[in-house]
Amino acid sequence: MHVRQLFVEQADQWGISEAEPVLNGLLPYAGLLSSYDTANVIGTRDPDTLLLDHVLDSLSCFLFRPLWQARSLVDVGSGAGLPGIPLKIASPKMSTTLIESTGKKARFLELAAQTLGLSDATVKNQRVEEVAFEQDQRSGYDVATARAVSSLPVLAEYCVPLIREEGHVIAMKGELSAKELEKGERAAAKLGARLVEIISVPMNPEMRARDRNLVILQKVNPTPDAYPRRAGRATRRPLGEE
Repeated sequence: MHVRQLFVEQADQWGISEAEPVLNGLLPYAGLLSSYDTANVIGTRDPDTLLLDHVLDSLSCFLFRPLWQARSLVDVGSGAGLPGIPLKIASPKMSTTLIESTGKKARFLELAAQTLGLSDATVKNQRVEEVAFEQDQRSGYDVATARAVSSLPVLAEYCVPLIREEGHVIAMKGELSAKELEKGERAAAKLGARLVEIISVPMNPEMRARDRNLVILQKVNPTPDAYPRRAGRATRRPLGEE
């Protein structure tokens, strides 16, 4: 099956209306990823792999239907802009902040936002542990996303402080063990959040077989002022271990 056709069929299966126009909007971004040679911001330059395994994969977040109504989104550990930039392109009215601590990746994000004309898209070249204590950032977003960032307890500590009460975290995860999920639930509880849903991402038979799940957390209480802890603590001593 042709890559373009596969993209549209998979996006349509995920409930993304007007998948063809969405694809047309995403092609310049995929092209930018494949041609950017200033630094290595993603592990492949193959256009088909980028489009299906990375750009399309990001759109699976829309399986969580409330994302369509989100007014603001923060993408934590954005890297090459995944999933934040594809989500912004598909939902252009959504204010989007991309947090990336690595300078070379942050510079790519700034170039992408400017080149693609993404209005109301901000790049923050900082650690999330710093951003989460800025007055206009803490509890400032409807949705936080993270893709391939870390284990669920660590990801929760990074993301939950950034969302408002009743807001959501969408954690893009591959294979998810019961142990990681249990620890993630305990960590979320300490942060004022709870696990509300795990969405198994359906894949077209023509797509490369792999596990993909969306773990959805909802913030139900204010996050204690102690979180997130200073840089490195979340990974060295993850919440939910005890």
